[in-house]
Amino acid sequence: MIVDDEPLSRKILQRFIEQTEHLQLVKECTSALEANKFLLDQEVDLIFLDVEMPGMTGLELIDILQKKPQIILVSGKKEYAVDAFDNDVVDYLYKPFSYPRFLKAVQKAYIMNKEDNKVKEKSEQDYIFLKVDSNWVKLKLEDILYVQALADYVSIYARISGEVKRYVIHSTMKGVESKLNGEQFLRVHRSFIINVKNISSFSSDTVTIADHKIPVGITYKSKIQPYFDKMH
Repeated sequence: MIVDDEPLSRKILQRFIEQTEHLQLVKECTSALEANKFLLDQEVDLIFLDVEMPGMTGLELIDILQKKPQIILVSGKKEYAVDAFDNDVVDYLYKPFSYPRFLKAVQKAYIMNKEDNKVKEKSEQDYIFLKVDSNWVKLKLEDILYVQALADYVSIYARISGEVKRYVIHSTMKGVESKLNGEQFLRVHRSFIINVKNISSFSSDTVTIADHKIPVGITYKSKIQPYFDKMH
């Protein structure tokens, strides 16, 4: 999508997009107001967005968008570069820019999109595989109660058919943590990760899961307080 009030700038962007195999132009807008109206009902992957436009600036559009696609800002003024990256845009194209410079920005967007999709797939996955001895065990995330570090090994406690089972794997806490959904699992101690959905009670120093009291480390208290506040 192109959002720019300058006809020449739109024409250049259109030509560059046509030259780029994996890009398809779906909409051209001459103002941020027009773009906002379009984006209320439609979705795009990437916006080439001008900064200075009548009625609403590109930066103001970014601020009001509920669902933000990837954005490459374009402008004839260098002073907006800091504002651009404060708004988490992919890149900032200073007019006039060449096709190689345009392509470099697009490639950054492409790489970021692949990384975002990997994160999304991970967050939507509701299970993990564990190598226990010589076998691979599939374990649903919702069944996991907590994880405990034991030297070079990690114990994963899960409730299976009403019974608490323990799986011991050769791994680090960091390795296990990278496989778990960050919204559901929380590191509360150097040696413990918990499934917040399975907390039965808690205090300022401990959480209880399946009748097991798990200590809350001092350095982790500030991170878990928001979860406790929601439970009140």
